[in-house]
Amino acid sequence: MNEKIAVVTDSTTYLPDEVKEQLRINVVPLSVIIDGKSYREGEELSATDFYRKVKEAENFPTSSQPAPGEFIHLFENLKEQGFDTVISIHLSSGISGTF
Repeated sequence: MNEKIAVVTDSTTYLPDEVKEQLRINVVPLSVIIDGKSYREGEELSATDFYRKVKEAENFPTSSQPAPGEFIHLFENLKEQGFDTVISIHLSSGISGTF
């Protein structure tokens, strides 16, 4: 029996797009907050835009882990696509709220 396995991580991995596409890695973005405005990392805010905005920002940026519902939605979607197993890889709880 061949198992269909999905890999999930969050945007703290900073994987190149080619790697994410080639290995079909699902990435849930963190939120980056700059001067009170929230951006989905890697989707609404590129690295270039991030550094430009940080340079112009009045306050140091902060980040927020994805809502648990985002992972639930993705996991349910993967199940509907026929995946049997999900391997979800994240930073440790000591350095991230996504664990």
